[in-house]
Amino acid sequence: MRFAIDTVDESGNDRIYIGTPIGVIGNMLRLQLREGEVKLEIRKIIDWFQIDRSENGERVELFPR
Repeated sequence: MRFAIDTVDESGNDRIYIGTPIGVIGNMLRLQLREGEVKLEIRKIIDWFQIDRSENGERVELFPR
């Protein structure tokens, strides 16, 4: 499932990442990008939305409960 994730960097600028969440370690979200991987601080995530639908057409959560 791919998500678009909007974050804010240290300078206050928005950055948007598109990728598949791999997991959460501590306060970091690991995100698989097309060409590599990035770790995002959860507290710097402003917004997100799901790009792809799941196999059954349901929406899924970025952070599973």
